[in-house]
Amino acid sequence: MGHHPTFRATRLAWHLRQPLYPTLLAVPLATIAALPQAHAQAVQRYDIPAGPLTATLNRFGAQAGILLSFSTAQTADRHSPGVQGEKTVDQALSALLAGTGLEAVARAGGGFVVRPALAVAAPPGAAALAEVRVTAQAERSAVTEGTQSYAASESRTATGLALSLRETPQSVSVITRQRMDDQGIVLQEDIARQATGLSYAQYGPTGGDTNLFFARGFQIKNFQVDGVNRLFSDYPAIFQTSDMAVFDRVEIVRGASGLMSGAGTPGATLNLVRKRPTAEFQGSARLTAGSWDFTRGEVDLSSPLNASGSVRGRIVAVAQNRHSKVDYEQDRSRSLYAVVEADLSPSTLATVGFSAQDYDASGVGRSGRPFFYTDGTRIDWSRSASSGARWASARRDYRSVFAALEHRLANDWRLKAIYTHDQSSYDEIPGWTNEQPVDHATGAGAGLWAAWWTGRPRQDALDLTASGPFQLLGRQHQAAFGASLARTRNDSGSHGRWAFPGWDNAIDNLFTWDGRTPAQPDNPSLGRSAAVERSSSAYGSVQLRPTDRLSVIAGARLTNWKRRDSYTDFASGETSGSAMAENGRLTPFAGVVLDLGRDWSAYASYTDIFQAQNNLDISGRKLDPLLGRNYELGLKGELMDKRLQVGAAVYRLLQDNVAQAITGSYAPNGEQAYRAVKGAETRGFEVEMTGEIRRHWNASIGFARNLARDAERNRLNPEIPRNTLKLFTTYRMPAIGHGLTVGGGARWQSGTWSDVSFLGLPGISRVEQKSYAVADLMLQYAINPKLTVSANLYNVFDRKYQGVSTSSYYGEARNLRVSMAMKF
Repeated sequence: MGHHPTFRATRLAWHLRQPLYPTLLAVPLATIAALPQAHAQAVQRYDIPAGPLTATLNRFGAQAGILLSFSTAQTADRHSPGVQGEKTVDQALSALLAGTGLEAVARAGGGFVVRPALAVAAPPGAAALAEVRVTAQAERSAVTEGTQSYAASESRTATGLALSLRETPQSVSVITRQRMDDQGIVLQEDIARQATGLSYAQYGPTGGDTNLFFARGFQIKNFQVDGVNRLFSDYPAIFQTSDMAVFDRVEIVRGASGLMSGAGTPGATLNLVRKRPTAEFQGSARLTAGSWDFTRGEVDLSSPLNASGSVRGRIVAVAQNRHSKVDYEQDRSRSLYAVVEADLSPSTLATVGFSAQDYDASGVGRSGRPFFYTDGTRIDWSRSASSGARWASARRDYRSVFAALEHRLANDWRLKAIYTHDQSSYDEIPGWTNEQPVDHATGAGAGLWAAWWTGRPRQDALDLTASGPFQLLGRQHQAAFGASLARTRNDSGSHGRWAFPGWDNAIDNLFTWDGRTPAQPDNPSLGRSAAVERSSSAYGSVQLRPTDRLSVIAGARLTNWKRRDSYTDFASGETSGSAMAENGRLTPFAGVVLDLGRDWSAYASYTDIFQAQNNLDISGRKLDPLLGRNYELGLKGELMDKRLQVGAAVYRLLQDNVAQAITGSYAPNGEQAYRAVKGAETRGFEVEMTGEIRRHWNASIGFARNLARDAERNRLNPEIPRNTLKLFTTYRMPAIGHGLTVGGGARWQSGTWSDVSFLGLPGISRVEQKSYAVADLMLQYAINPKLTVSANLYNVFDRKYQGVSTSSYYGEARNLRVSMAMKF
């Protein structure tokens, strides 16, 4: 909020987002309609610490769900004692304003206005302050932009309820806007590198379709934007190049989250939350240059679009070009995001928006060069040695249009409808060296893999939600209900893969190879594939508070899902097809949170695991759906007036039909072949601390350990590290110039290995990547309040390591990026 005396900020807190579906209503709709209308007299539990009055009032407005108007000129430089305990809105406002010389007065049209108390009224003749009514959702209490913090106030991704991270009975991490800026996080894959408990298995270049995200030992397949699921299950890699400049934060729920995602996969759910328009004008521009010809430009503008501020807009534009440590490997991306919000009334908000991204890469492989000489000794390739043919390329385009309508009822219930249309296209021609051993003297033995795939995935999704408080047995609780409909279609071309008649894929001498030979093979279209997925689901969740210290959270999601695949062969003209369906699949969730004191809570939770799978076995049949159960126990704390969040969790997963890649084996269509593992068990624990350790000192520290075995106690996914440690911290010294910030971090992971027995080398059955650590440094200096320069040095000690043990593609070498940012 700004501080101009002619502006009065109005905060309308809405905790909406979560949904309504008749068959799952724990509280019937009739009960909702009968909830008390006199919201100001309803008793609610508050726990808002002392702090600056402006921030405290904003937080109270979001938590209480009231229309609260106040002048930032009057609240600036004033301190609030905070409010704790169960109180009515009137009582809570009186406590918040105690000793400030201000009072809250009810308005005839609803809500409250904060003004000087009569005893200290403004002197006669003082200029009247014009009022600007600015409506905002309760979700804005979770906005991290401008907080300068690594801690987040709440997340809805796990349960759909407006809960703080401490109140959520599951492991949740939030990567805030401040942390993204400090660490130079620009792509979604950077999130996987830096977030606690996540692993980035980098088989090849940035954006490669073989690169995967993992959590708790399993691949992450659940991706959301603003809480809406992305259902492109055929090709989730298209999201890895999502530019992070358009997002306020990333909410990560580790473990199964079928209640909100509809698919209870055991890894994690990543929810990318977009930036929203601001009540006052703000603008920024950033230019970045770095090693290997890295260049990037960002512009971010937000402003009211009318005099009253009831219509607001925001636009973000990004352009990035990048070469690589790897010879002739390069990519470019362009992103645009625009959104408009309009207050149709004090209780109704409409939002429309659009986002687009174009990504192009050339000279890219899908993994590294061969590991071995023909005598079985390892080859020590340079990090610049490319496995990709010069003619290899990848092009991806993404477009999204979304619209939302939110309404707040007089009983403090919120209704919301969101429609999203996403459309992507990809056209990729991979060409890269195979795994065959190389002759030590001649460099012969290896060849090229080649392929071509295209597709146009499209998704239409409609989400309807309702959430709010209710009274039961003299206590206040909250509930959320919702229904979702989604349709996804992917029309893709079929071309040859790997080998082609008349094409010699041999590389004469890999030591002198420049990527030009063999030439790109002739690869005509062989057919056309179409895949259509439809899903409909409904969920309900409720937080019951039997006592001040105990909360019980329960919910369930009912899902109907079906998929139809068809293939038309151009040579024969014949069309074949297959279908899969799951109807009435119920995914329950239950959790208990017990407050152990003012700052600490313990929790326990349970949820089911279910996901239909597209992985093929060696004969080309799809694997049966993944089934299982997830158990979790944890401890969470909020310290330093809730500016520092800590948590620890232990978990156990029991699963059947876990997909495991069969190294060196492929399905009849050329895709990777998998086997289904029965009786898999996963155990582990995670510890994390995020936020402000002391004034001006931000930090994020997380350790995760995971043990995954099949029924015979064999290790699952051995290419994924069992142990990871991630640390990043910054300290700001405001007395130096206009502010100097220094920071640094480290990432460590335990050793991994992959099976290479398929190569047939005597005595060689596996390849290993030893444990390693990578350190980063950052420096930021404010030349003046509007202009800042910063530098990020990555891999300070130039550690050489494989991106994943399965591939000889190496992680980033030491590199530097320097930025200049301007606010206006």
